Parts: sequence; structure tokens; C-alpha cells
Amino acid sequence: MATSPAAIIPASHYTHTQLAQILGRNQGSELFFQQPFVPLTAPFINKPMNVTRPWQALHLIFRGRVTIGVANYAVVAAEAPQTILQRVRLNGTHNVFGSVVPIDMTGATMFAWTRLFRLRSPSLYINGVRQPDPNVPFQQIGATFGNVGFYDLEIHYYLPLVPILPPSSKLSSIPYMYMGKNWGDSLQLQLFMGDLTSFGTPGVGTTVAFSAFGSNLGSPTITVNQVFEILGPLEPNVDPGLVVRSSQNVTAGMTAAGNTLQIALLQKKKMSNLLIKTGNLLAGTSGGISVFQNLLDNMLDFTQPTVDNKPIRNNTNNFAAKEHAGFVFATILPQGYLNFTYVDSMSPLTAYRGDQVEGASTFAIFTNVLTSGAQQAVEVLQEQIFGDATVK
Repeated sequence: MATSPAAIIPASHYTHTQLAQILGRNQGSELFFQQPFVPLTAPFINKPMNVTRPWQALHLIFRGRVTIGVANYAVVAAEAPQTILQRVRLNGTHNVFGSVVPIDMTGATMFAWTRLFRLRSPSLYINGVRQPDPNVPFQQIGATFGNVGFYDLEIHYYLPLVPILPPSSKLSSIPYMYMGKNWGDSLQLQLFMGDLTSFGTPGVGTTVAFSAFGSNLGSPTITVNQVFEILGPLEPNVDPGLVVRSSQNVTAGMTAAGNTLQIALLQKKKMSNLLIKTGNLLAGTSGGISVFQNLLDNMLDFTQPTVDNKPIRNNTNNFAAKEHAGFVFATILPQGYLNFTYVDSMSPLTAYRGDQVEGASTFAIFTNVLTSGAQQAVEVLQEQIFGDATVK
């Protein structure tokens, strides 16, 4: 039952001990829905996401068997097999921000996203063996996945909906959870499924069969789990902000060497992180399928987010910027991933105020392209923060 404004007790009226007894706990990963996997479909989960409790993280799990027959893959995609989930999109109507898409990102990037901020990434199990976390190099090999044989896959995609900060800063992320008072029953999750070309380029005669985990029959499944936080009587005190993560692939201008080239325009919103992912896209995939054949750290240099051609991060070499980003969060950025963070204070409140550059003519990313190639591409993911999170 909703709490009336008159019944709200200001957070300042709670003692430190009382707050410590309430905040920071969650209720684990809870099953919400199980969706059959059908190649090259994009189903909506047929019921709205549950926000009757503060929702903190989305946890998707692909489980199934992939049987490769006749011939090995000629080329294995860098991020296979997590590329089988092509894209994840969450949309809804927020009572303050209106119609919004807070999650719109590729499955491969969603899998690797937490690695930018934590030493541990979500788990990928192949035939019962947990695979190494994304690192440098980051390239799948046929002997692990892609040669003739069967592969029982369990792929976890774990995405906090709040800013990802170290555990010691967890309380700073609380005012960004999803709550029913903001969304009602409007949140809809859509999953975009891949096919055999999501894994790479099949060899001559290669066959690929999908079946249930541990079996040659049935179909794989994608399980949708939610992680809820416990706020207790403090829930009515929180007016959440909203973290929005949206990615796009850019090829225009990226296929030939050049200097001071514009990658993409940025949204004029508060910006907490900006991911630049680089490599060569795989050719010959099915319609609607987009995966990186390989990931490259040496494709770009002098990459700078700018406002009216003035850098807001004075980066003169990408390898230094990448190493610094790893030290900020005590992690290892995977090959091809470069993140510019504006929450290195470990507080969302220091996000770059892109919402205050409305008078600027351009808010964009510029770079030098060092190499040439017809399949060179950049994936840009701008993590934005809508609104001002407050606790009464």
C-alpha cells in the first residue's frame, strides 16, 4: 500500500543504527519469466516487469546446447557465444521523464559492462567450465567454442540498473532504483535473439543445432530474473534518478585513417560513463545480426569527448586513458573497450553536467583513426543520468 506524503518520516529522523539495519540488503536473484529461445526473433516478455519492490538489477541467463557439425567455424566472433543475445531493450513510461528507453544495448556489451567497474564479470560456463573473465586479448578460439562438437552453455548477463560503484559506495547508488510509483505497469523488456552467424562465420557445410541444456532435444531458454533491494520504511523517502544506457554502432568515417574525425553526437544529459568499443564487424551475418569479428585497442587514438571542440577529458593517448580507467575501478578493461568515467569520485553526483551545455552547438566525440579497413566500426554507449536523485 502506498504511503501518503504526511506519513513520510524524514531520513534524518532515523539513527545511524536504524539506517544501517535497513539499507544495503537485497533479496537475491528472483525468477520473473522464462522465455524459449527461437533464432532471429525479438519477443517482448509478455508481462510488465515487477516494480512492486525497489528493483536494483536485471539478471538474464541463457541456457542451452549448441551442437556444431560437419565442419568447424571458419571465423569465431570475438565475444562468442554471449553474442547469441543480440540486444536487450527495456522501455516504459516514467511519471517524470515520460516515454524512455533506459536499456538499449547489445548482449555482448551487456555481458562485459560490469567488467569496466569490477574485477569480476558475469559468468560464462561452457560444458561446466567457467571461462576466464574478459581480458586482453579478448578473442574466442575454436578449440573452446566453434569447432565440431557439442557445447552446453550457461551465460549470465547481469546488469545493475543503478550506477556501478565499489561495494563501499553502494549507498550512493540506492536513489537510482526503479520504483512502482514512477513506472506503474509500463516497463516492457524485449530480447533480440541471434542465430548461428552470431557466433562467427560458419565453414563450408557447417551445421548448427540448438537444443535444451544437457540434451539434443527441446530448445534453449532465456531466464529473466530481477534483484530487489530492501528499503523498508525509507522507500517513500526516495525520489529516484534514472540511469539510461543506450548504444549505437558507428561505421561512417571509421573505415579509413584520418585525424580529428567525429565519431558521434552525444545526448545533452548528465553523463556518468562513455564507452568507446572498437574493432572489425563480422561480414556475412544474417539480417539484423551485428557482432565484432575482433576487438582492437590500436584502431583509435587521441579520442576526446568535447563541447564546442573543447575537450572535457584531455586525452592525448588512448592506451594511457585505458590504463587509468582500469586503475580507477581496480579492474581490467577488456580488449577493444575504452571507458571515460565521470564518477571516479565514486559518487553519481559528479557526473558530467551535459544537461548544462544546451547553448553549445556540439557535444560530441572526436578521434584520430589510425588504421583502415572496410569493416572497422565503433560502438558508442553513453551512460546518462536523468533527474536529481533525492532522499527526503
